[in-house]
Amino acid sequence: MTATAARPDSTVNAWRSPLTSYYLLASATGILVLVGLAVVLSSSSIASIRTAEGNAYAGFMTQLIALVVGMTALIIGSRLPITFWRRIAPVVLYASMGLLVLVFFAGEAVGGNQAWIRIAGFSLQPSEIAKLGLALYLGVVLSRFRDRLTHPKHILLPGGLMAGLVLALVLLGRDMGTAMVLVVVVAVAFWVAGVPTRFFGVAGILGAVGIIGLIFSAKSRVARIEQWFTGECVGDACWQQTHGTWALASGGLWGLGPGMSREKWGWLPASDNDYIFAIIGEEFGLLGTLLILGAFAMILVAVTRIVTRSTDRFVQIAGAAIGAWIVVQAVVNIAVVLEFLPVTGVPLPLVSSGGSSLIMSLAAMGALLAFARNEPGAPEALAARPSVVRRSIAVLSRGRRG
Repeated sequence: MTATAARPDSTVNAWRSPLTSYYLLASATGILVLVGLAVVLSSSSIASIRTAEGNAYAGFMTQLIALVVGMTALIIGSRLPITFWRRIAPVVLYASMGLLVLVFFAGEAVGGNQAWIRIAGFSLQPSEIAKLGLALYLGVVLSRFRDRLTHPKHILLPGGLMAGLVLALVLLGRDMGTAMVLVVVVAVAFWVAGVPTRFFGVAGILGAVGIIGLIFSAKSRVARIEQWFTGECVGDACWQQTHGTWALASGGLWGLGPGMSREKWGWLPASDNDYIFAIIGEEFGLLGTLLILGAFAMILVAVTRIVTRSTDRFVQIAGAAIGAWIVVQAVVNIAVVLEFLPVTGVPLPLVSSGGSSLIMSLAAMGALLAFARNEPGAPEALAARPSVVRRSIAVLSRGRRG
């Protein structure tokens, strides 16, 4: 009875621990990165054989390099003080805007979107940098002017203006999927900052008009929307969604096994990127997809804790904006694969192949980990925690005594 009664108490104490957010973020990141690396190796191998002179590991090695760079950014970033993230915010945003401008002069078009720059043999997507830069920048300016956010002038200057410029640059490259994610980042940042609800109503109406205009500005977007609404396919219009559904269905509960996907053999386009969730379902089954959903749920819970427990307004706003980026983009990607949304072309954060996306997503998780390490009580708990070296020595000492 005593042991049974102690379990709920220990669970409650663990939940109340100031390090819960930190461990949730670290665990979720580990799950997503490891699963993503395994599935990228499987799903990119066939395409790599065809495009890289028979080298099946070409795509995987590119992802591995990005992972090393991203994990370095995460580890260093998670140990940096909050003041560093405040100071670097304008630098990251202005650099990303400069690169977005450079895209129009020296960029590459992929899938109809002009959003990439080729540097030293690698493709860089500046809009991924802009996501982190905008989230941090809005955290700085909105926390600084939080007492004046009841007037349109102070809402638009400087936060609204900079957000509008970034959105305009992304939309000029015809990347509507990334623009939608940025809109969510901006909306969440302003909401957490305390902007009155009436302004969201006005912004929502203007945004709806803008979205309708953007949809009708391209025939391909109109075709996708029509196909999604009616369910009627003409030619290859729904090839990708159909094969994505087949991949999920063939996986069943347990999956076909690691590396055993059939759709990756040229049947499912973007199987290592936008549709990697379908390959996860095919190879690891329903349980694998639930693991991915659970990991993103852990990030959502951790970000909610950071926002509600932190006393630093910058941390609250920037943390909420980063969390919205990661979680909402994941929801959109998965909803597209499940045919709940029309095809939008956004990767699954921390999982899909793509160096820019992986590096910046890991850097963003580093910022969230830094925020979690500074929750009330967290610095003291971390200082009191024995180091890995000390724990290892203690285990070895007990082994020798035994």
